[in-house]
Amino acid sequence: MSASASDVTVHVETVVRVIQVVELVILCLAVAVLKRGRTDRRSNASAWALAMFATLAVIVAVSFLNIEDDGSLLRHGFSVVLICVLLLVPYMLVRFTASLGAVGPRSRRVADVLTGAQILLTLFSPRFPQPGEPRSGFFLAFVVLVLVGWTVQSCIAAVGLWLAGRGQPSVVRNRMRALSIGAVVIALVLVAGSGSNPNKYDASQILTSLIGVAGVGLLVLAFVLPGWLRAAWRANDLAELGAAERALMAAVTEEQVADAVLPATAQLFGASGAALLDDDRRPIGNTTLPIEWLQALDLPEPAGASGTVTSLSDGAFVCRLTAGWLVVHAGAFAPVFGAAEVSLLERVGSFVDLALHRCRLFDQEAKSRRAVEAANAELQTLVYSVSHDLRNPIISVLGYLDVLRQEHGGELRGEGARYLERISVNAEYMQNLIQDLLELSRVGRSEPAPQPVALADVADSVAQELRVSHPDCDIRVEGALPVLWMSELRARQLLTNLMDNAAKHAQGAAVVVVRAEQKANGDAVVTVADNGRGVPEAYRDRAFEVFERLDAARTDIPGTGMGLPICKRIVESLAGVITLEGPADGNVTGTTVRMQFPRAAVRGWTASPHAIDPHAIDPHAIDPHAIDRETV
Repeated sequence: MSASASDVTVHVETVVRVIQVVELVILCLAVAVLKRGRTDRRSNASAWALAMFATLAVIVAVSFLNIEDDGSLLRHGFSVVLICVLLLVPYMLVRFTASLGAVGPRSRRVADVLTGAQILLTLFSPRFPQPGEPRSGFFLAFVVLVLVGWTVQSCIAAVGLWLAGRGQPSVVRNRMRALSIGAVVIALVLVAGSGSNPNKYDASQILTSLIGVAGVGLLVLAFVLPGWLRAAWRANDLAELGAAERALMAAVTEEQVADAVLPATAQLFGASGAALLDDDRRPIGNTTLPIEWLQALDLPEPAGASGTVTSLSDGAFVCRLTAGWLVVHAGAFAPVFGAAEVSLLERVGSFVDLALHRCRLFDQEAKSRRAVEAANAELQTLVYSVSHDLRNPIISVLGYLDVLRQEHGGELRGEGARYLERISVNAEYMQNLIQDLLELSRVGRSEPAPQPVALADVADSVAQELRVSHPDCDIRVEGALPVLWMSELRARQLLTNLMDNAAKHAQGAAVVVVRAEQKANGDAVVTVADNGRGVPEAYRDRAFEVFERLDAARTDIPGTGMGLPICKRIVESLAGVITLEGPADGNVTGTTVRMQFPRAAVRGWTASPHAIDPHAIDPHAIDPHAIDRETV
């Protein structure tokens, strides 16, 4: 051999040795990871995987010794033991696959027979020939049996792992495929290197070594998965989990929470089923888990921290919630491959806990709201019944008072006539009060059919009527007013109450102005303003309470204290808001009633033909006594 050829051989041998070192480091890393995992979760699958990688690590480490079988008892025995250990690698792979349920008992028996036959032939074999020595028929038959046995067992494991990965979560599926491909690659390396000279180092041996490292790397990758690769493989599952978490935010019942989260959780674990249980162990939602199996579980007590995942027997994973449990019956692969998925289950459990808490608050609020609504309905019914029943007696009282006044009024002496007048006034006040109570109870209870109502036309009509009863008051309707979808009767009732109330409280050069504006969001704001004494800010909310009269001491202003409560109920029936505010712009004193109607109630805007253009008139220069009220 020339010097240059010898140098090439040395360089190739060095590269091969470096590759073997890398392979040994990878195998030792896998052994360390699996050994650490075995302290937390003991299973047959992890035990077989640990044994397989430890065996491969020992074989690679021993290969550095380069011990040849020279026929001596010690060296031949060492070679026999090493080959027997090597033959256990595909067998361990099959047993690992079988412990996952990926292959059946028949395949395992085939592996038992093949491995047993190979080991027996190895134990009774004579000296193994060295490179360049003649090979006997026994040795050739032995080599064929080893290659067939290794290939068959590798194929059994590879096919089983590949098929078992179908329908599993992305991480589990890709890990199973890595194991499957790695098993096939190692088998191919064994077959390709069976006829080569181990002492002859050339490019083909480098290639074989690299492929072998790749096969071992794929096997190790199934157990030592980098975070970036796990994130890439899990992208689809995380997308489905994110969709489930978004659905949780929209859930308003416990059943909707279960429907949103259980399918995604089962998919994440490749589980046979998932269930959500309440504190009494009753299923809120369940995919396919048997009720008997759920009831037999030894669930952790509430003393455990919320969101903690506990691994139970028979592949059950339980996430403790504040008031219940999230149960997953994991697939056969979860105990081996599911460490990262457990942390995701804790994350899901936290979201579920928050969603369930929100649903319970929502349910309590709904129950409270229904109770209040029922009480209000009952109160309205009572008010309607009482006011309706009181109307007939008060009508009789007024009738008898009229008879008494007409037939016996002249017989009353002294204070008698004044007493009769006071009785009549209070009876009429009571009749008005009962009528207002009836009107209040009818709002929202017995409504005429809604229709588009032009408030400008209604306000103009009400203004013309009020100018007769309040001739000294300047009542204006300025600009365009909204067209609302409501009862025309309620619209007239609303504006009549507000405009009449404003006219009664206006003073001096009395002015009442009705105007409106459109907000940027489409809402309509309608105001009725006067220049009266105004309402102190501390009393403005009280004005909308039933029977509340802030001017009760003034007997010259009629009223029952029911007008503004009726207006408030009418506005709120349209989902609007009504408030009392201070003087309108340009006034020193006065009150402004502000009503804001939502865009959904607005059907357009119109102006009355008698409306005043607010931009064409100086409001401070108007003499209300000089205005022709029939034309305004």
